Amino acid sequence: MWIEEIQNSKGTRYKYCERFTLPNGSTKKISITLNSNSRYAHKQAIIELQKKQDETLKTLGINKVTTFYDVAMMWLDYTKPTIKLSTHINHELHVKKVFKYLETSTLIKDVTPLVIEGILQQIYYIENLSYSYMRSVFVTIKAIYKHAKRKGIISTVIDFDDVEIKKKPFSHTDIAKRQNKFLDADELKEVIEKLTKHDSRIGLLFEFMSITGLRIGELLALRLCDYDKEKATININGTIQFQYVNSSEDKRGTPKNIYSVREITLCNRGVQILNSIITDNKRRELWFEGYTDNGYIFTTARGNPYDLQFLNRMLKKVHIEGKTLTTHIFRHTHISMLAELGVPLKSIMQRVGHNDPNTTLGIYTHVTQSMQDDVIAKLNTRKA
Repeated sequence: MWIEEIQNSKGTRYKYCERFTLPNGSTKKISITLNSNSRYAHKQAIIELQKKQDETLKTLGINKVTTFYDVAMMWLDYTKPTIKLSTHINHELHVKKVFKYLETSTLIKDVTPLVIEGILQQIYYIENLSYSYMRSVFVTIKAIYKHAKRKGIISTVIDFDDVEIKKKPFSHTDIAKRQNKFLDADELKEVIEKLTKHDSRIGLLFEFMSITGLRIGELLALRLCDYDKEKATININGTIQFQYVNSSEDKRGTPKNIYSVREITLCNRGVQILNSIITDNKRRELWFEGYTDNGYIFTTARGNPYDLQFLNRMLKKVHIEGKTLTTHIFRHTHISMLAELGVPLKSIMQRVGHNDPNTTLGIYTHVTQSMQDDVIAKLNTRKA
């Protein structure tokens, strides 16, 4: 703190000045003016300057945040009102994963590219989690840093190009995992038959997924008003948000992205399944007092969309050698069927609601055994 004398017609006044450093490394000058230069005035100046410093930080939205953890919490609070609940939950999980390897007391200035690289290496190489998951955590770290820059907590964002994570080479296990992400025709038939023995409606639900490629949230959000019986089409315009209770108005949310909004033409079997479920819903409404028609098609005995955990429990009752059954495997299976039928990539993308062709090619277009057999058959019949 330093003092500047101010001379005016009323006499001498004293300007108590102080320059303090912001968490981003820049400095800020603050001052107050008093009529005295006494010891008491000095003490009063220190108190008032501290208040002014706190007010300045608060105005800048900094609140003396210096740790990476505090900035991460700020970012979570800031973004929560602007995103879906499911996205916010994913962000929270990513942040939690970061602080599995980083002390919460670590200052943001100490989170260097080398530190970030170490965290990502633990996730990808040591925990053996997927490359896409590791990249998602990396995106979260970047977002936190950018938020810190906007709030003036740091003056510049680090060069994230200095963070290098090389993709692991494909192993035989990886290849097997890719092949295990879909069901061939015989496996699908077996799964549907086994599910039907447990619950016929569940069997129809997953069969419908396999012939439409819908995400589970999209399927459960399907309403009677989305079905055009004459055109044999369904309009995909929503998704079920499993984080909300059934009575919540937010239970039926918007689709994953703008490309997820689409119209799908049904095959004959798809029409049969929908008509069967709709007829059964009407029967339940007439005969079961606990059933409430909420407009949904694939519902429980009470008329609510199925719970994801319940569906996963049903799938665990079915065993197919070498395959892990999830709700998403039926979506993979549908795209594999389309690839086997020779459907153009653009048509596949439109049907499943993808914008990036690499997503479709990298995740869904698996070479089925029948396609391999077809290649061999054509090579065998080729004339020399």
